[in-house]
Amino acid sequence: MRFRDRADAGRRLATLLLPYRGHETRLFGLNGGGVRLGYEVARALGAPLELWVAREVEVPGERGARMGAVAEGNGFFVSAQVVRATSAPATELTRGMDAEAGQVALEAQRLRGGHPRMEAGAGTAVLVVEGIAAGALSVYAALRGLRRQQPRQLVLAAPVGAMEELERLRLEADEVLCLHPVWALLAVEHAYDDFRELPDIELRQLLDRARELRPGREVLEAGTSTEWM
Repeated sequence: MRFRDRADAGRRLATLLLPYRGHETRLFGLNGGGVRLGYEVARALGAPLELWVAREVEVPGERGARMGAVAEGNGFFVSAQVVRATSAPATELTRGMDAEAGQVALEAQRLRGGHPRMEAGAGTAVLVVEGIAAGALSVYAALRGLRRQQPRQLVLAAPVGAMEELERLRLEADEVLCLHPVWALLAVEHAYDDFRELPDIELRQLLDRARELRPGREVLEAGTSTEWM
């Protein structure tokens, strides 16, 4: 299964999340791509949408080697295997995590503008991502940040994902929903025809439009089109 773009993937993913319409559901789009998918899901469910920022952290001095990730809500994930294998001092590792946490806060502030961050609340929090490839460290950190807000239920939703990684993530979320599980996925972009980077202005516009959605509004006109199946 391939997706034309993130909007197409979001509309298809919405069909899996229809049972969560109501139930005090709040959607959180992971970084830019997750916001684009999340907007389509928000339209279908009539649920509020928020941005959720996470960033992966490289091992200091080892370009391309990722040791973990940080996310909003004090979400942290560290790969014990990578940390054991590196020769970098613990102080440098901690400094690297703290530096990326600062970048997470700046990015979130830039994209939200003057709007306060929506909290997960006491209902169902759904983290929407554009896909889950092998070693999706930022997804772990994002889920942990949301978990700290103590929602009644924490759900992870993705249009495509590597089966082995999906199984691991079941330890972090109460439910993991994936439209198209695959044996291997080295890069999420391989599942999309159009995977262009989304400019900040487009993301801010999507968030503004999502804030105008009325709870309970049903706008899934094309969500069950057979051309997507």
